[in-house]
Amino acid sequence: MAINLPLDIRANLDDAFATLKTPYKWRAVTSYFKDEVPPRDYTSNVHVVPFVGDRVVLLHAKESGWGPSGGTLLDGEAIQTCVTRELAEEIGGEATRFELFGQWDSETTAEVAYRPWLPHPKFAVALGWADVIISGSSDDDGGVEMESIQEVVILPIQGAVQRLEENGEHHLAALYRVAYEVRRAAKR
Repeated sequence: MAINLPLDIRANLDDAFATLKTPYKWRAVTSYFKDEVPPRDYTSNVHVVPFVGDRVVLLHAKESGWGPSGGTLLDGEAIQTCVTRELAEEIGGEATRFELFGQWDSETTAEVAYRPWLPHPKFAVALGWADVIISGSSDDDGGVEMESIQEVVILPIQGAVQRLEENGEHHLAALYRVAYEVRRAAKR
């Protein structure tokens, strides 16, 4: 992994990186973690681990279960605009800062692209973290892929990782751990 982390932080993430090196399968998509930010024209989605102070936000969508905030880029939409829109729609949040640090380098077996403007069959899901202020509630009025947000919780990192692990989301648990440490290193 090329994420630039101090050695003391990197040593705490060996098992997370080991998990992220294995294939992550979701529906017709198989993804592999890369610690590089993808170019916009190869990116179809953006997912960020939201932070309120030192705690993380975990959302539960009826369609996809527990995970980070994020979604599909609109036609011609900038990544920053997508992050802003998704945080507002899903958790009622506003980003005060966000950084991307990696991607799910992905390939789908679906015959056609999810939306005609998206790269297909190979694409990336940009990954990062965001400091947020939650000023409202989730807003189900206009996302590209409407998800029904059932619950939004703010937890210490250990609580979020435990909940993801208990729900079989080992890759997302590892992603939360890496996001936590990347953010911590950025704030040193």
